[in-house]
Amino acid sequence: MTRPEDPRRSPTIAVAIPCYNEAAAVGRVVDDFRAHLPGADVVIFDNASEDDTAAIAAAHGARVVAVPDRGKGFVVRAAFATLKGYDVVVMTDGDGTYPAEAAPRLVAPVLDGRAAMTVGARRPVPGAQAMAPVRALGNVLIRGAFRLLIGVGAGDLLSGYRAFSRRFVETVDLRSEGFEIETELAVAATAGDFPTLEVEVAYHPRIAGTESKLRAFRDGRRILRTIVREGLRLRPLRAAALLAAFASLVIAAILLLVRR
Repeated sequence: MTRPEDPRRSPTIAVAIPCYNEAAAVGRVVDDFRAHLPGADVVIFDNASEDDTAAIAAAHGARVVAVPDRGKGFVVRAAFATLKGYDVVVMTDGDGTYPAEAAPRLVAPVLDGRAAMTVGARRPVPGAQAMAPVRALGNVLIRGAFRLLIGVGAGDLLSGYRAFSRRFVETVDLRSEGFEIETELAVAATAGDFPTLEVEVAYHPRIAGTESKLRAFRDGRRILRTIVREGLRLRPLRAAALLAAFASLVIAAILLLVRR
């Protein structure tokens, strides 16, 4: 027989930080999250970094978990497997782009039961060029494809700043290997009817000495492929109709060009 949890106990929170070669930023990121979520366990999931990421993170008081298989999907899957049992799991990047001071605002709706997943909706800092134009455009196109093929989902579909409930972490079965993992999280929330809320957060430029691992066109194709696959699985009639309409438009455009 399972004993009921003591309502007086403090909630358990973990901060999962996927990292690959983030030595220039990880110390500051760990310090910031330890300061703004006192009592939380800060865990670095080191994706076979070739620099001193792991050593610096440990020196700043973080727990370090090695993830040998390269790819953000592998890292997030490892985080979910490792951090089962926490009341809330916060996920953020290790490059300093997401503000730690916003973490309590992501955690609160999960703790009070309003959300199973909160998403940090990125608002680039004005004038700081935090998000390249091609990535901003890609986000709009991907969000549109998700809404057409699957459902509304979160507005900032690809945000790496999120908080999850214990039930979400322990229920979803993630399979992604790369940057399509955020799309899979959105699919899991939609398919599993997990309440999702967005919280606006500032989005800063990366800390000097770090670089983005996302490749817009390569990873964009993987994300769109995931949306199409999951759309056909979850909403087969809608997805098939939309894909057929798109194919018809492409064929019509080709015929018009041929006739000229």
